[in-house]
Amino acid sequence: MIDPSLLVDNLVAMLREIQELVLEMDGDPERIYAYHDQYPKRSSLAHAIHQMPAPSVMAVWQGTAPGSFGSADVWKHQVTLYLRARETFDGDPPTAYYRLFRLITKGVPAAVGVAMLNATVHPSCYPMDLPLIQRQTDAEGLDYFEVPITFTEIGDD
Repeated sequence: MIDPSLLVDNLVAMLREIQELVLEMDGDPERIYAYHDQYPKRSSLAHAIHQMPAPSVMAVWQGTAPGSFGSADVWKHQVTLYLRARETFDGDPPTAYYRLFRLITKGVPAAVGVAMLNATVHPSCYPMDLPLIQRQTDAEGLDYFEVPITFTEIGDD
């Protein structure tokens, strides 16, 4: 089984290479970042979500489960991207979250040359399964969106 922190870090690095996505982050690639659990400093994902700046994308490993791929037993790693769109103003099109989701799935990292849906994020994993996007609400009642992504290992490293 691979170290999931490497998968998360690779995903963040690739997302930072999508020029249009970085522009959606006000041009700051550091607004696309990983959350790694570190007790006691980082032991509350809810707190980290609440503190996300707007705009930003935070990648978090949620867990790993056994699965199958054809007749092989494999590991499936669940990574979630938490999204906060940038501020919009009257007259702006209501496309902020739609655009972020499209760039996460269809954006092309400069060094890779293929859309994220087809990109190899970690050499021991297949490209991401087709993700979904769903609305969530934080502790203050503010909405954000999350994109759960599954990566299936190729064998068992």
